[in-house]
Amino acid sequence: MKNSHPMRRVRVRVGVLALAAAAMLAAASAGVRAQAEARAQDYNSLPALLARALPNDPQVRVAQTLLHVNDERRKQARSRLAPNLAVTVTQGGSAVSETSLLGFNDFERSAQRADAALRWNLYNAGNDLAELRASATDLGAAEQDLRRAREESAERITQAYLDLLRIDELLPRMRSRLASVQRLVALVRQQNDAGKASDADLQQAQAYLLDAEIAADQLGGERDSARQRLLRLTGEAVVEALPVVLPEVLADQPPAGSIGQSGGTGLQAAALLRAQAARERVRPWLSLAAPRVDLELRKALSDRTSPQVTTLEHHGWAISVRWDVPLGGETLSRRTEAQRRAEAAEAEAERTERSIRTELDALLPRLDSARRSVVRLAGQIDQYRALIRAGELQFEAGRRTLAQIIQLHDSLYTAEQHRSDQAFQLQVGQLRKLSLTGALLPALLGANPPG
Repeated sequence: MKNSHPMRRVRVRVGVLALAAAAMLAAASAGVRAQAEARAQDYNSLPALLARALPNDPQVRVAQTLLHVNDERRKQARSRLAPNLAVTVTQGGSAVSETSLLGFNDFERSAQRADAALRWNLYNAGNDLAELRASATDLGAAEQDLRRAREESAERITQAYLDLLRIDELLPRMRSRLASVQRLVALVRQQNDAGKASDADLQQAQAYLLDAEIAADQLGGERDSARQRLLRLTGEAVVEALPVVLPEVLADQPPAGSIGQSGGTGLQAAALLRAQAARERVRPWLSLAAPRVDLELRKALSDRTSPQVTTLEHHGWAISVRWDVPLGGETLSRRTEAQRRAEAAEAEAERTERSIRTELDALLPRLDSARRSVVRLAGQIDQYRALIRAGELQFEAGRRTLAQIIQLHDSLYTAEQHRSDQAFQLQVGQLRKLSLTGALLPALLGANPPG
């Protein structure tokens, strides 16, 4: 007996250690599961989905390519300020008659000559500098076009994501309604068996159950359609749509006015920049008659003319002043064309600003109405739930008819569906408001959205 006590203590200690190890393993596995769930939620969240989908969107890719095109045009305009290097290689022959004291001397001359020339435009009335500034402004407009493409793509994807979220949130209510109808049918069947309900009541309850099943099937079809739409827009299947909270935007925040990530949309910023570039291309009247001054440096690289001429030029320079005045009026017509293009671009910028302001002003009352409707419908839903609980008790006691109970259930689901639709319209309106005020990308992807 004395020897059994140490063994018992050893078994107790082993058991305690085993329990502690099991607890540590359970805690570690729970931590791993929590981390996996957190990663899954981060992966399925709207910002993560947008960050993956936007770079592959065709509209964004087109805008990105056009941005590179405008950058190359800016480089072309900048190269006009630098000198041009030209190398000329000449190989040929000629029949020559040379006069001397002895008379005429006819012979054949072969020429193999290489020359280099450096030409630099010193003065062009500022036209090249104006084109460089306009090209740089066009590049800024292309950047805003890229931003506009990202905004429009993000708005499309977000609206599809919100639609899927709306249906996912409505599905539990549909299942609850179906379960309530099934309980009601079972109750009516029991009462029919007991002789408390007629066959007509049972048939009415079964018809109501069929309506609920059809509505549930239609909602499932809408969910599959929303998933397919989001799949086509993003290129990947969304396993679970997570709740989205869109920030509020001040009602008096201007939709435009300053060019930047927080001042107006990419659409209007691009229009303003294009109008500015078009105005910079309208040159003063004096520039039409201004001369062009060029400096040219020449140097002979090699000369294998045989027989040699008596006078050879090894290097030289020249400054030329040239006036090009088309007598048919081409220069005047070009300036007039640039003037009209600038006026059209400015009018387009003004039209874009008015359109955005008009849509924003019309959107604000609808947002206020949707907010009030959501609050009122939430209270109405609570009232219908209380009425259904009381009505079912009264129906069992024979104080309410089946038609009244069915009407209460229909009214509850109609209110829940209406509230879901109003909440969706409210989110879509807030999304559109963010887009119209130029705050969409920072709101969805953060202060520095990935390119």
